[in-house]
Amino acid sequence: MSESTFPWRTLLFVSAAFNLLIVGAAIGAYGAGVRLQREATNARFPAPREFMAALPPNARVNVRGELARTWAQTQPLRQQAVQARREAFDAAATEPFDAARVRAAFARVRAADQAALAPFHDNVVTALAQMTPAERQRAIAALRNARPLRRQALGPVDGAQPNAVQPRQDAMTPRQRMREAIRERIRERREQRRQEMAP
Repeated sequence: MSESTFPWRTLLFVSAAFNLLIVGAAIGAYGAGVRLQREATNARFPAPREFMAALPPNARVNVRGELARTWAQTQPLRQQAVQARREAFDAAATEPFDAARVRAAFARVRAADQAALAPFHDNVVTALAQMTPAERQRAIAALRNARPLRRQALGPVDGAQPNAVQPRQDAMTPRQRMREAIRERIRERREQRRQEMAP
């Protein structure tokens, strides 16, 4: 008769493996950008989904149509903003470095971004003006708590012309899409840190 002993080593190994799995999952989730509570950042125009959800049902159709028209009308402005951004980075990369030229290029980027966003802001103001005070408060709360619009989410709204970035996204492999998503999260975190540091 052999006396069986409790498998302490096996239990210790299973416990250590389980703990490492939990720690790895927590670190992976943190690295992927999962948070229990996200701070609201209003660095960019917030995603329209949250705003549309807060609108009264009878106003959604009108606002959606306005946003679609504005999206189509602002395509040249958005392309000018993209071109201004390219020119700014080209100016910054040119040697010898000319600070005045780079400053002027970034000023053109800011102006182009403002010109592209202004019509959307006008749409929001028009929609808010047509609401009751309670509806307006609900919509404003949705805008405050909305996440910023991500570049991958920039797409046509209900039948508008697709933008030039979309085909490139479709041509990407799953690995490239994952890398781009990670890069976008890193950019958003950097932007958030910059805003937190700014007075």
